Amino acid sequence: MKRSLAIHKLAALAVLLVWVAAIVAMTANWEFWSGALPFDLLCSVATMTGTVLLSRYWIRHNSVPSYGSIVAVPFACAFLLCFGGLFYDACRYGEWDVFTLSYWEQAKGGFASLIIPVAAFWFVCLFPAAAIVIYFQKSHDSEQTHVAS
Repeated sequence: MKRSLAIHKLAALAVLLVWVAAIVAMTANWEFWSGALPFDLLCSVATMTGTVLLSRYWIRHNSVPSYGSIVAVPFACAFLLCFGGLFYDACRYGEWDVFTLSYWEQAKGGFASLIIPVAAFWFVCLFPAAAIVIYFQKSHDSEQTHVAS
């Protein structure tokens, strides 16, 4: 049982190290990534916070943290980061044309230029979410076996 717990913790650490390597690579190539790095870090912190809160919620309700949160939480954070500003401007300044199809068709670079940042932020945020879910899932499993013994 101890060996399985150690392997899960090592897998979580390895996934987290992949994320750290991606951030270090972005920092090393500062000229190219300088505009995206603050948003990546903001989205990563929001993803980590959301994943921890969601995992703790599931554990508190005697359920195992789901692997689906690896996909859902980073997507929600990336979506809010990319489109939250547009929605805020629409509410504050009355720019309701954001919700029309013609706005998205006439966007600079087309629809792909709006979706690619969401996909990039989502991909970078998958790693910390995966590390957190793996860590909480195995710690929840080990708590259940100790309680049953």
